[in-house]
Amino acid sequence: MNIFSSNGFGAWRTPGGDSPLVASHTTSTGDHELTIRPGADVGDLVAILATLPADAFFTEHFGDVDAVLVFRQVPGLPAMVPANGNPAADPAAASLPRP
Repeated sequence: MNIFSSNGFGAWRTPGGDSPLVASHTTSTGDHELTIRPGADVGDLVAILATLPADAFFTEHFGDVDAVLVFRQVPGLPAMVPANGNPAADPAAASLPRP
């Protein structure tokens, strides 16, 4: 017997409650906190990460079962391609140096 349901997504993925599997919250200091609960899948994570600003970076985490990831923006340093940069479509594009 497989431990994963062969049916569509639903309540079976959310053990013990009505809380969403992933949630986003912006604090009064401008930090972005993402809460991830057991049962979240890659699609859930991609959807919630897409709500973050492009220049936010991971700074810390809290929690044990429900993980809280904290992202912060660099003040005054927007995310952009350098003026002489040539962005590529391959994975090496993710390693552009910061200005």
